[in-house]
Amino acid sequence: MSIRRERKDAIEHRKLILQTALQLFDKHGVQPVSMHQIAKTAGIGQATLYRRYAHKGDLCMDMLQEYAKQLTDEIDELLVSSQSLPALDRLSGIMNKWIDAIEEKFGLIVAMESKMSCEDERGNFFHTPMYRYFRDKMASIFAEIHATKEHAADPEMAAHALICSMSPIGYFHMKQEKGYSTEQIKEQFRRLCEQYLA
Repeated sequence: MSIRRERKDAIEHRKLILQTALQLFDKHGVQPVSMHQIAKTAGIGQATLYRRYAHKGDLCMDMLQEYAKQLTDEIDELLVSSQSLPALDRLSGIMNKWIDAIEEKFGLIVAMESKMSCEDERGNFFHTPMYRYFRDKMASIFAEIHATKEHAADPEMAAHALICSMSPIGYFHMKQEKGYSTEQIKEQFRRLCEQYLA
């Protein structure tokens, strides 16, 4: 088999695996779906699946990387279109996108973090490009405020604290245990930022 043909097969297998996993995850949730079930539904051998993804967390990470690209593109567009708006509106826009991502991809995020924690003692969300992206975007907005305030918090620390408070597990705790709706949580985060910016 030629290298070109092999590469084409690998690309097609990856696409098929990701599409199949997404359908199964949407239907059953991430945790209950096994790698065996993904391979069987996709009509490929388990060896083929495991050559590509040694762990379900690897598969989830690949899916999240594709989603992350789409999400960061949306946020970049949002920040360009809202650059003349007050800092609070821009921060709220970023937070709302992040909350929507948690709602949509919670299972994938948990599976990815589980995989990272098993492989690397430092393995957690704070070592991902996604974290750095959100931290840097938020910190740049906080830096604008910092320039006009005498006793403002460090912009990077403020961004980090805000991201920590918006963790997926914490978010769903507020929804399930405390009964907040998604819109109420978005509004409360906006109010927290409003107090910081006051």
